[in-house]
Amino acid sequence: MRSAGRLIRWSTIVGTLLGGVALGATGHQLLPAPPSFIETPLYRADLTGIDRHELIVSRLTTSPGWSHGRHYHAGHELVYVLEGDGTLEVEGAPAQRLQPGMVAHVAPGRIHAGRNASRTAAFKFLLIRIHVKGEPMSVELN
Repeated sequence: MRSAGRLIRWSTIVGTLLGGVALGATGHQLLPAPPSFIETPLYRADLTGIDRHELIVSRLTTSPGWSHGRHYHAGHELVYVLEGDGTLEVEGAPAQRLQPGMVAHVAPGRIHAGRNASRTAAFKFLLIRIHVKGEPMSVELN
């Protein structure tokens, strides 16, 4: 009788441990990952005298280690760094370090990529776009 009680207790302990391990292994699927960046639209308006173009201003906050792979835009893009440390790589040019107060320009059609150079701090910047209406905001290459 005593051995039957031990067997039941042992089975309960093993079952509980296995259930916990299984839940832990799938737990990352139950909670969504935090976004790698947050874009806050600040201003959007048609550009008078420039057909089919609009001005879009947004504030972006990126998480440590964030990166945006190779892509391009139909219009101009300006980056004004508010906080943190970033890197901009424009195809055919050396990588550009981005720090607070710096401005970077990417001309239409230029393939580029950007990233938060810090693994511990956010990278925050204003993104100013002269966007061609009817065109995708960004054409991703990878």
